[in-house]
Amino acid sequence: MKFKKTVRVQIFAAIFMAFMGACVCAFSRSYSSPYSHVQEASAIKNIVQTEAETEEASMESPLETTAEEEGPAPFVPSLSAFNLAFLYGEGDEQEKSLGTEAAEALSLKDSKWMASIYHLADESPEKVALSLGMPAEPYRGLSFHQVRIEFYDEKGKQITPRSNIQEIMSMANTYFYYAAPKDSDAFLSYAFKLWDSSHSFQYSISEVYGDSPQPATPSQAEAGDVSGTVSESSDSLESLNQTFAEANISPETNASLETISSLEDSGEIGPGIALKKDSETEAETEAQPETEESLPSEPSRYVDLHVRAVITGLSDSGKGLFALDSLGNERKEDIGWQGWTEENKAYSSDLAKQDWAELYGLTLSPCLGASSLSYDEIDSYMSRLPQGISEERKKLVRYALSSVGRVPYYWGGKPSSPGYEKNFFGVLTEPDNKGRSIKGLDCSGWISWIYWSALDRRLNYESTEGLASCGTAVEKSSLQPGDIMIKAGEEAHAAVFLGWEDDKTMMIIHESSTLSGNVIISTAKGDWTHYRKLID
Repeated sequence: MKFKKTVRVQIFAAIFMAFMGACVCAFSRSYSSPYSHVQEASAIKNIVQTEAETEEASMESPLETTAEEEGPAPFVPSLSAFNLAFLYGEGDEQEKSLGTEAAEALSLKDSKWMASIYHLADESPEKVALSLGMPAEPYRGLSFHQVRIEFYDEKGKQITPRSNIQEIMSMANTYFYYAAPKDSDAFLSYAFKLWDSSHSFQYSISEVYGDSPQPATPSQAEAGDVSGTVSESSDSLESLNQTFAEANISPETNASLETISSLEDSGEIGPGIALKKDSETEAETEAQPETEESLPSEPSRYVDLHVRAVITGLSDSGKGLFALDSLGNERKEDIGWQGWTEENKAYSSDLAKQDWAELYGLTLSPCLGASSLSYDEIDSYMSRLPQGISEERKKLVRYALSSVGRVPYYWGGKPSSPGYEKNFFGVLTEPDNKGRSIKGLDCSGWISWIYWSALDRRLNYESTEGLASCGTAVEKSSLQPGDIMIKAGEEAHAAVFLGWEDDKTMMIIHESSTLSGNVIISTAKGDWTHYRKLID
């Protein structure tokens, strides 16, 4: 009995142990030790870190691509844009595009050409006659009485002098789109040839006439046809002949120019002057008592100058720029150039009409002369100067009048020499404080320049403040033509007194920054700070 009880206990214990073993085994499968948690956290961290690195790498790749895209884009030439405006020379540091450099070089040719035309009027008739192969003796000791400078386009229409360099560069842009879009040297050489072929002028002088202030109709007028680049010339005859020689013109091969017709009164005058009727003027002259100065003297002798200049434009005329372009009219199959087809002409014309200042930062002045006075108008002003004023004053006032519309306003601009030739008015330059990029003079610089040019007398000062100490002070009521007026303060200004209007306002000649941006004649009211007399 005892044995049976022991067996039963053992069996029961075995069953219990088996049950406990099964329970322990089941529990062990669901149990996580602290070490297991560390391993799991580490694994998760590695996964997250790998994903983050992958994401970061994927983020870096687009950023690098974007940076590359934000750099200078590859140059792609276009027929509808001025390509050289987007190209820069080595070492230029993108301060000035190749297009700007080309425009500056062409504007210099414009300036020299205009200066050579204006210079003719400052030469003596004797020197001009010699340059034309005419005898000098009849012209010795004379100066030009009437000077006519006229500008025409290729169709024979009279125009205001204008620049055609935007048209020329538009043509060059079209041609070099096919030939070599990046070759700025070839571009400029091509543009120079177009410029040379599109600019010319002829000049002639009349026979000497006298006894009348009205010009006589000359017979046998001779002309010199001058085109191309003109050198900087001085006042010597040798330099004048050198000017024409460099333009491949010799006095012996001058072409004949049509006879200059008599000047007709236009009935128009410049701004800012009240003219008396001719009958009133004549009546006053007749009423004046005879004095020693008004007694009959030797007959006056006169001689006139006529200049006819041509600036060719971008037209379909047989004499237009397209027709003049010998290089562009040659078909070149190797580069795909078919010549000046209607399509290629359209590309050039459309480009020439664009606003280059806005699109390419190029401020090209289309006008080479803004509202200049005709010499009839100048004579109208001169004929109404007070009697008895000195010849120096007359010479100064005439020169100031002749500069109207010819000298752009440029803040801080001062003359580098007398006359036009070495000052390069109209050339593209660094913008002034108001963004003006056409070379010229400011108001005080212009006064200094006209005194230097007309009287060969350089003033001691060229600033507005400095001019206030030049010469001697005069009362406002005692002003004479040629005296200067200065306004001090923030709106400082300087002008040359011309005369009085009927309502007692002052007529002045001055370099204006606000109206035409050039030399103008206008009226002034009120008191100015200083009135100065610089000549007797």
